[in-house]
Order: sequence, then structure tokens, then C-alpha cells
Amino acid sequence: MSTEYHNYLIHFVSAYATGLLVARRALTKLGLADQYEGVAEPDGTLSLTEAIQEDGAPRPFKAYLDVGLRRTSTGSRVFGALKGASDGGIFIPHNDKRFPGYDPETKQLDAEVLRKYIFGGHIAEYMENLEEEDDERFVIDSKDSHLAEFFQVQEAVCIISCRGYRF
Repeated sequence: MSTEYHNYLIHFVSAYATGLLVARRALTKLGLADQYEGVAEPDGTLSLTEAIQEDGAPRPFKAYLDVGLRRTSTGSRVFGALKGASDGGIFIPHNDKRFPGYDPETKQLDAEVLRKYIFGGHIAEYMENLEEEDDERFVIDSKDSHLAEFFQVQEAVCIISCRGYRF
């Protein structure tokens, strides 16, 4: 990813939207956007882009996640970008163990929890709690307020739910 997208990786939601945008731009540039449209409605399930089973059809664009020496944790923003790019139509080999909602005891992914993270539900819950508990931090007018990041997340959610790609 270029430095153009670096400032948009603030939350899991914006990282997902950035991964989705990067995937659609890359596939458009390669002429594969019409063949590999990705996930129409993100629902939190694990889905890998599969090759088209027609003669002469191009294979999906394949990418690998490389985090280098940096440690990762479950639910990290880098996995939001990975999920967005994968849902955008790029084939990225991965499993569900690092997404929010994965339970290591049952070895299952709770799709509703991941969907909540994709659409910013966890941030909305935090903001509702903040409104109830701390009125001073819950100021809508100031750009320096605690809500400034929330409104940026809401814009990313609109991009995801409307699939409003800007090319």
C-alpha cells in the first residue's frame, strides 16, 4: 500500500474500507474488475476469491499478507485491510483465526461479531456508552473532540454499505 492510504488506517472499519478500495482499484487497473466483483454484501463470513471455471478465463489476482517482523494481535487493523481486500475480489490466502470474533476454544468464527466490526458497531457501542457516562468528552462541535474519529468511521461505513467506490 502506498503512503496515500496510510492515514486512513485508524480503525478496523476504515482499514476494511481502505482494503476494499485498494482491491477495486487494482482489479480495475488490471482489467479484472468485471470478472472478480468480490463480496456484494459483507456478512462477516470467511470467503476466498475463487477462479472462474471457464476456458481462457483469467485467474484472480493473488496477493500475500506480509507484516514483516511486526507482532500482530487478533482484531488488528491489518486484518481489517486484509478482509477488505479479500472481499474486494483479490485472492489472499488466509484463515479466520485473526479476525475479531474468532474463539480459540471452539475454533469457530462468530460472523456477527466480525460483521459488527466491519460496520463499526463496536465503535457505536463505545460512543453510546460515552454519551451516557461522560458528557465532557461527548462534544459534537469540536474537530478535536473524541467524536471526530467516529464521524470518519461513519463515512467509511457509508462507503462500505453503499459500495460507493471512487476511482
